[in-house]
Amino acid sequence: MGQTLSNGGHSEMKNFTASYKGSSIITNKNNENEGKNISTSERIEIAREAINFLTAYPRIRAILVSPHDKIPFEHAWQSSCNYPASSEKIHNYLLKGGNWGLMHPAGMSIGIDEDNEKIRNAALSLGDTARFNTGTPGHFCDLFLIKDEPVGNIPLIDGAYIRGKGGQNLGPGSIHPNGNIYGSIYLHLVPPVVVTKSELLEVFKPYIKGKEKLSKNDSKPEYKQPLNPYSLTMKDLINVSGFKQSGSKYQGPHPIHGSATGNNFVVDFELNEWYCFRHGTGGGPLQWIAVSTGVFGCEESVPGKIKGDLFWQVIAAAHNRYALSYEKLAKALGTA
Repeated sequence: MGQTLSNGGHSEMKNFTASYKGSSIITNKNNENEGKNISTSERIEIAREAINFLTAYPRIRAILVSPHDKIPFEHAWQSSCNYPASSEKIHNYLLKGGNWGLMHPAGMSIGIDEDNEKIRNAALSLGDTARFNTGTPGHFCDLFLIKDEPVGNIPLIDGAYIRGKGGQNLGPGSIHPNGNIYGSIYLHLVPPVVVTKSELLEVFKPYIKGKEKLSKNDSKPEYKQPLNPYSLTMKDLINVSGFKQSGSKYQGPHPIHGSATGNNFVVDFELNEWYCFRHGTGGGPLQWIAVSTGVFGCEESVPGKIKGDLFWQVIAAAHNRYALSYEKLAKALGTA
């Protein structure tokens, strides 16, 4: 699953008996009031279990949250300052006592605050999904994946919430302002249930209290004219000033990892493709968006790479950097 969070070899870990086995319920306390009485190493272990699990679901991103608080630490967390769950940045911040959050940049995943029994039963009616306790006794957070179109933030009764695009929930191992630890009572790591937006809204219809808010991204396009999702072109994505031209081809140093010779990268505007001689990889506009935004490395840009959850991560990156519409881009690629 990629890079994981290590436990640092803490001896106290012998007191924490939970283990993630792919589809298990992790419970390490019998009393909800015991959510505060765990060691730092136990808290890190809870976070580690969740992080290892979430590496399989890249559309759910991780953010830094202020210690003992619910406020995101970095201003641009909705645009550029969100990371893969396995990021070293998340790891190091947790070790320093910070909290972390789960956010849903594409709105193709959601976290549901279960603040009462009615909301909890509605969520459970959709199936057995990933779930963990929050900082308030008797409250939980459920994770779902969305099949067809983005879900925004939807207020529910009694302070509960569906948190989608533009929203976030504290992640397991975080410390609530009251001192309780998320995931310390109940951490159910099973694959998130996949539902359509209409299925979700139908189940929660009796409990919706306000209008859905599909948050607008706070980042600005890097170009004067926003890109058109229906006609993405390499010409709009790559600055070839200083490159050598031969017909429709432009050759120069790789814009991301550079070049010792200054000629390891070529982009063909007529074919709408690019190629890296160092790695023997390339692709079209979507692959370039993935490489240039760090979704995956240049060496990984091979045919068929962008599919499944990774597809939605690239769409999120396209929106974050170039203000492209999730919906229009998905439709243009024939997936909606």
